[in-house]
Amino acid sequence: MSLFKKKTTLVHHITYMGIMACINVLFVILETYEIAIGAFLLILLLPFISTIVSYYCLKRYYIIYAFATFGLCAIFNVSSAIFYIIPALTSGFVVGALLERKVNPFWIILLCTFIEVGFTYAFIPLIKLISGSETSYIDALIEFIGLGSFTYRDEVSNLIIFFIALIQCSLAQFVLLNEIHKLGIEINTGVASFAPYISGLLASLIIALVLAIVYQPLAFVFVAVSLYFATFLLADIIMSQKLAIYLILGGLFIVSFFAFAILYTKIDKPLGMILVIFFPLSVAITSFINNYLIKKK
Repeated sequence: MSLFKKKTTLVHHITYMGIMACINVLFVILETYEIAIGAFLLILLLPFISTIVSYYCLKRYYIIYAFATFGLCAIFNVSSAIFYIIPALTSGFVVGALLERKVNPFWIILLCTFIEVGFTYAFIPLIKLISGSETSYIDALIEFIGLGSFTYRDEVSNLIIFFIALIQCSLAQFVLLNEIHKLGIEINTGVASFAPYISGLLASLIIALVLAIVYQPLAFVFVAVSLYFATFLLADIIMSQKLAIYLILGGLFIVSFFAFAILYTKIDKPLGMILVIFFPLSVAITSFINNYLIKKK
């Protein structure tokens, strides 16, 4: 039975989902016995496993896979089943469904990331309650990289949660899209309009500025979201092969650099780093000029 192939019979569905559920259980066991690779696999590969089940199996059977996976994993480690398995099952189902509807992978990764981040924030207090410990895996990771006594620990924690979720979802997407392409299945990677991407970047910057006033530790997460949009738009700018656009972007980057350098020292730490928004803003302005003000040949 091929791993990357649509399942057609009930036997194929049950067998395939059983194999995937066992792989999930294996990862949980590795993590439970504190085998280092187990935690790594839990963080990076669980969403991918659930995604391929969602994509290659009929959706009406997914609930069987979800309950079986959670139940089996909970036997070995309830905390891991709650903290890792439930988010992976949810995001995997959503990603698989969106891929079938040929939604652009850019938006799938972003939505999946927010789902993972939301579950992380929701489950950290629950896991602490179950385990009777005040230390979460994020706290352990921060201690491991030597930032346990860092003044701006909350800001770093939020960024770590976001980037772990982004890496999870990106990895699942890249591997799955590569396999789907081999099977001759076309996924919509085209862009009909850049307006949603530019608007998303600008909205992220506005939210970041509001949070910088209201709740500072989360502000940098939305700066990171704006950089995600900016990376996509920057790739389009580079591929445009227009000298005028390159000059505009370079000029805006230079202005942004001097604005950042001048204003950074005038703002209390760590809010000075919020001025990084000048750079994605430069990309947004350039992308708008490239796609809507300069007539394409």
